[in-house]
Amino acid sequence: MPTRSTACDWASTTLGCISDVCPLPLARERHTAPQVRGNLEIIRKAYDALNDGDVESALGVLEPDAEWQEHSELPEAGTYHSRAAIRTFLLGYLDSWDEFRQETEELIDSGDRVAVVLRMAARGKGSGIAVEARYAHLWTMRDGRGVRVDAYADPNAAIEALQQQPTQQR
Repeated sequence: MPTRSTACDWASTTLGCISDVCPLPLARERHTAPQVRGNLEIIRKAYDALNDGDVESALGVLEPDAEWQEHSELPEAGTYHSRAAIRTFLLGYLDSWDEFRQETEELIDSGDRVAVVLRMAARGKGSGIAVEARYAHLWTMRDGRGVRVDAYADPNAAIEALQQQPTQQR
């Protein structure tokens, strides 16, 4: 009997499994300034590239010394320093799934920070278990490049963090 991946175990235990994945709503954007629109497009294209299987283009929007902070309950949660470390984390995570897609539900800007509310639809490698999850990433952008991404299991926590001043400036 095949064993389920760590990510699939977490998702099915924490979020529950589903048998059919429903179509997802179109993304909504909240923005105010033209330069922010550029950040939103950059981030949206990164998620599109990842859905197309182009991990390098998805990571290409990050600075080489970017940080990724997993705030979720995934076993791999922690801080990843550098694009190379983020690549290793992401490839390991994606390897947990036979099918993986995340759709942008909402983009919310706050100057150089953008919250991205996402919905994932995936099928566990080996187990075939379908999983749907809703979560968020909080990006910190500098000159059109991602310098930090904070990943939250709870989209409301990401939105609350967006409304607060960042504690660390890079």
